[in-house]
Amino acid sequence: MKALDVKNLKVIFPVEGGVVRAVEGIDIEIEQGQCAAIVGESGCGKSVTSLAVMKLLSTPPAVVRVDKLELGGVDIRDLSDKQMQKVRGKDVAMIFQDALTALNPVMSVGKQIDEIFLAHGKENFLDESGSCPNKFQRKKEAKRRTIQALKLVGISDAELRYKAYPHQLSGGMRQRVLIAMAFASNPSLIIADEPTTALDVTIQAQVLDILKDLQKKQNTSLMLITHDLSIVMNMADEIYVMYCGKIVERAKTKDLFHKPLHPYTHGLLGSIARIDDECKRFVQIPSSLPSPMHKPSGCYFHPRCAYATERCQTEMPPLETLEGGRCVRCWNYKEIRYDKQ
Repeated sequence: MKALDVKNLKVIFPVEGGVVRAVEGIDIEIEQGQCAAIVGESGCGKSVTSLAVMKLLSTPPAVVRVDKLELGGVDIRDLSDKQMQKVRGKDVAMIFQDALTALNPVMSVGKQIDEIFLAHGKENFLDESGSCPNKFQRKKEAKRRTIQALKLVGISDAELRYKAYPHQLSGGMRQRVLIAMAFASNPSLIIADEPTTALDVTIQAQVLDILKDLQKKQNTSLMLITHDLSIVMNMADEIYVMYCGKIVERAKTKDLFHKPLHPYTHGLLGSIARIDDECKRFVQIPSSLPSPMHKPSGCYFHPRCAYATERCQTEMPPLETLEGGRCVRCWNYKEIRYDKQ
C-alpha cells in the first residue's frame, strides 16, 4: 500500500501582472516505510508541494488542482479544514525547517507535545479493559508519553526540558522537539521540509540520524525535502529532482548517484564536496533559477544547460519512463556523456 499517492498536482498563485505556476503537474508515490526525497534549488516548488499535500495552502490566493491525493489509500482531496485537523498529526505530520517559528513561543515544549496526544481522541488512552481514564489521568499519561518521546530523540534531562520554552533551547534541541512532535502519534507519513536548515554540520548529522532511526523503527514513510543531495545519500530510497515546478528526474538513490541522466542532476551532484575529490573544484551550474513568472520557452533548464539544442529551446520534453520505473525529462539524455567529476 502506498503511504502517499499524488497524481498531476498543480499549484498556481495569481499575482498582479500574471500568475506564478509554482508546481506544474507532478506525480509522487511513496510506499509504506520508504523514504523519498524531493531535491532542487530554492524556489523550485519543493515546499509548496509539501504544503499542498498537507492542505496547508490558503485557497485563495493559491489555486490547487490535483487528480489524485491519497494518504494510505484514503482520498483527502475534498476534506474540509476541520476534517484535515483530524488527519494532521495522526496520519500525516510535518517537520518544518524553522523550529523557532513553528513552535508556540508562549507554551512550554512539553505542553505542545502533550496536545498531540490529547488532540486525537480518548481512544488513544484506553486501558487493557477497554475503559477510558478521566481527564486528569489522560493529561498525566500524555505527559509520561511526552517525556518518553523527548528521550527517544536524544534530549537529556527530558523531565526538565519538558518545562522549557522554545527560546530556552538550542537550535538542535528545538529541531529534536519538532521530530518528537511529528512521531508522537505514529503517523504513516512524515514530511520533513529542510529539517537541518541553519544547524551546524555536527548537529545536522545527529538530527538526520535520529530521523532515520525513528523512521525505520516505526516503519514510517518519509518525504524529505532538501536542496542538498549529500543529505539524502544515506537516507532516501528514491529521489525526485525538481526544477521550476516540474520533476526532471526520478530514480532509485543508488542509480541516480551512480549515473545521473539529466544535466541538472549532474550539476547538483557536482556541487557536493567530497573528501576524495582529486579535481579540487565544484561543478557549477551557470546563472540562477529563472523567475517563476517568466519561465523560458521549451525546456526550462535550457538557458543553463551546456548540452541544449535548438529543440530544447522550443519544445518541453515529456517525463519519459524508463526500465525499472526511472524517469527523466530531457531530449538528449541518451547522447550526453558527462566528464568524470
